[in-house]
Amino acid sequence: MDDSMKKYILLAVLFTLFGLVACYDDDSSLATREIGDIAIDTLKDASIISYSGNKLEREPKIETKYSEEQLAYAWYIYKEDQQEGFRTNKIDSVKNLSYEINLAAGNYTVVFEVTAKENGYSVAEEMKLAVSTTFSQGFYILKETAEGNSELDVYTQDGLVSDLLTNSQGEPLIGAPRNLSVCFGQAFIDTEENVMATGNTVCVTTEQNKFACFRTVDMLKVFDNSNLLFEEMEADESPYCMVRSLSRIFYFSSKGIRSASTDENSGKMGFPLDSESSKHVQIVNGGFGGHVYWNNSKHRVMTVDYNCSGVSEVEFNTEVNQDNLECLSSGLNYVGGSEMIYFLCQDKTSGVRYLYLLSGGNIVEIRPLKSNLHLAQGDIIAGNGLTGTLIYCVHDNKLYGYNFDAESEMEIPITGIPEGATISYFSNQYWNMGLFGDTSLNFDNIVVGTQEGDNYTVYLYNIRGGQPYGEPITVFSGEGKLRSVRYVCQAAVNMTAMLGPMYGFGPCFPY
Repeated sequence: MDDSMKKYILLAVLFTLFGLVACYDDDSSLATREIGDIAIDTLKDASIISYSGNKLEREPKIETKYSEEQLAYAWYIYKEDQQEGFRTNKIDSVKNLSYEINLAAGNYTVVFEVTAKENGYSVAEEMKLAVSTTFSQGFYILKETAEGNSELDVYTQDGLVSDLLTNSQGEPLIGAPRNLSVCFGQAFIDTEENVMATGNTVCVTTEQNKFACFRTVDMLKVFDNSNLLFEEMEADESPYCMVRSLSRIFYFSSKGIRSASTDENSGKMGFPLDSESSKHVQIVNGGFGGHVYWNNSKHRVMTVDYNCSGVSEVEFNTEVNQDNLECLSSGLNYVGGSEMIYFLCQDKTSGVRYLYLLSGGNIVEIRPLKSNLHLAQGDIIAGNGLTGTLIYCVHDNKLYGYNFDAESEMEIPITGIPEGATISYFSNQYWNMGLFGDTSLNFDNIVVGTQEGDNYTVYLYNIRGGQPYGEPITVFSGEGKLRSVRYVCQAAVNMTAMLGPMYGFGPCFPY
């Protein structure tokens, strides 16, 4: 081999060695940024009211060996029922988000994605965003105006909004308040868009037999006496309430019981069953057992199946003369996996009170109450839902709890209310979607209302052992005479969610 050939071989070896070193250096630099070298801290869920200048702001914490210039950022949002991938709707390409919420009410998922530019490796973290409008989620208050008519306020996370009917319809509903109902997933015709739709509504009935249903997103009136039925409601019909069943909305009135499917349709109610009903209605077995209700003219507990195809009396062998009874209160208790429904009735002549206890839609006892019990005398009656076998009553401006299992009664102290304030309202309000919804929305509160002249105050308490616990967590006041408080959630309530009691987590909401 001559010298020139040796030179070429030596050069080739050197070039090979240089190449190996270069490759080794490149691999070494990549090895300091291995796949997985990006981590994003948990993003906190949020609830925001839309169209009010509110912004979703997040400054995520990222742990990485990449420099800022080597990373790309992206924020996405999608609604809970969206079928496409999460990258369909990109809202920003920055690290720190400041996004003004102008979205329809509903539940959304927000995704933050960090990508390494040089190799395309990305990591994503998501959070839940509950978007409401001014009216779509909160505590609705039915009140009586100084003129004796019915008006609504709503308390949301942004505070109290007063006189919804006057501001949206031009005037209150004529007549003193009779009842306030909430219907989740009610069908109606959207007169603004001229399409069939479904949505959550609040329904007001008055002592002058006026009726109106309002969509909670925007207070659009979807039904009143003129259009709920296929013909205008007769003047002598007394509307009582509306309730949700498995897949239907039930309307109870002095003419009987009607219903309409929750599928998109006109929502109008057909021919009635029975000849009378009342506002005292409770769901049975999450709707599978239909509803039990008090019939004002028959003075009996009746049952209607979940399809609204038949009614019958809930029979019970008793010596009690029921023909002179009127119903004062009803409620549903679900403690320890056992559903118990009560109806508290009073003899209109003697004043004796009787406690009906039902399980599975059947009467298990009609219990005469001893006259010295506060439950036998109090004028504000409400049931506990999930935390104790209690029926509450307010007597002589004090709160008592009657344990229907132990047949005992105790006084329940309430803190945080000014001395001498008159208790005018009491209820246990809760939301429990269990396995079939966003559990971050769940709550369980005692609601106490007081009245001073034409002004009311509402106190919300956490609950422990069926009793209000500690100081009130929320206090708000408004003008008018407080008559009812009902919580409205913007979450969709489907047939599966209605079956909650059958799966051991209680009903979705109280009637």
